[in-house]
Amino acid sequence: MKITFLGTSHGVPSAIRYCQSIMLEVGEAVYLIDGGAPVGDLLTRRGVAFERTKAVFFTHMHSDHCAGIHEFLALASWYYKTCSYDVYMPDEYYVNAFHALHVEMDRERVRLHAFPGEGEVYRDENITVTAVPTRHMEHSCAYVIDTADGKRLIVTGDLHGGDAADFPQIAKDEPSDAIICEQAHFPMETIFGHLRVCPTKQVWMTHVAYNYDVSIAKLREAEANHTLPMPMHAVDDGDVYEI
Repeated sequence: MKITFLGTSHGVPSAIRYCQSIMLEVGEAVYLIDGGAPVGDLLTRRGVAFERTKAVFFTHMHSDHCAGIHEFLALASWYYKTCSYDVYMPDEYYVNAFHALHVEMDRERVRLHAFPGEGEVYRDENITVTAVPTRHMEHSCAYVIDTADGKRLIVTGDLHGGDAADFPQIAKDEPSDAIICEQAHFPMETIFGHLRVCPTKQVWMTHVAYNYDVSIAKLREAEANHTLPMPMHAVDDGDVYEI
């Protein structure tokens, strides 16, 4: 699985970062987690055909995680006529809202789904996606992504402000190949306290807080000082990793 960080901001406009969006590639298949960044533009600039997309998953529906996906959905309906994929949102309200916004959306090829925020959300020949509820907002979740070849990626999504008390327990209880963790809503040491006990091979810190220079400097210092027992990377827009 190849992981590309399309956007790593926490939501405030930045000259150097788009809002949150992550692209996963398994073979020729593309999966998106969140769409705060202008996904259609960024995929086009990377030469990634829209038709490769199989599914889109939202951790929650705050605008910095979903506002950039509108054009992508519309283009797949009226221009890229061979696109066919599923979109998963943890709230029925937003499915209805997206339908209202895209009157011309081809609902047979661009299929919107609501799910209860917990349990298995999606399965195909490449990956299985399981949602773990969080308390960032009324309907929000983390994702556990298991690949057919035995790899596991955990994406925390946004967590409860201040204490990250809803950090997914499965990340502490079960091994994973990588954790993608946010760093916007609590002190760095707070989230490090959760991550230290996780049996994971590496951690990627994203969704960086508004004071980028200070936040990134602190994350890079922690990275250099091996503050966590596993490798930790403070990611930037465009960074690419593999597990």
